[in-house]
Amino acid sequence: MIDKSALTFSMLRMANTARLPQFKNARGEPAHSQPDGSDWSLGEWCNAVTGELGEAANLIKKVQRGDLTLDDARAALAKEFADIVTYLDILAMRAGVDLGEATVDKFNEVSERVGCNVRL
Repeated sequence: MIDKSALTFSMLRMANTARLPQFKNARGEPAHSQPDGSDWSLGEWCNAVTGELGEAANLIKKVQRGDLTLDDARAALAKEFADIVTYLDILAMRAGVDLGEATVDKFNEVSERVGCNVRL
């Protein structure tokens, strides 16, 4: 286990790479025929990200209409956000993108464009 606040994109990528070949579906069967998840297309991995984002959006909808308070929904939202990041890293990996590097580059590009001196 790691210090949760010390997680890096590299650590997540290593963990996703190690877990993919061991991942089981709800029936206890291997979820992927290829150990790197390449049996799923980019579209299927994108659907996984979008599905988790939809689950987060549904919780936020319930907060906005008053079914739940943000305090009530926070733990479930945290789990959905974690699912989103996990699937997004796998999608990026399958696309050959280093998510950490891409995030730093894009963050700094936007800071430059909007005249902000905050950089990663």
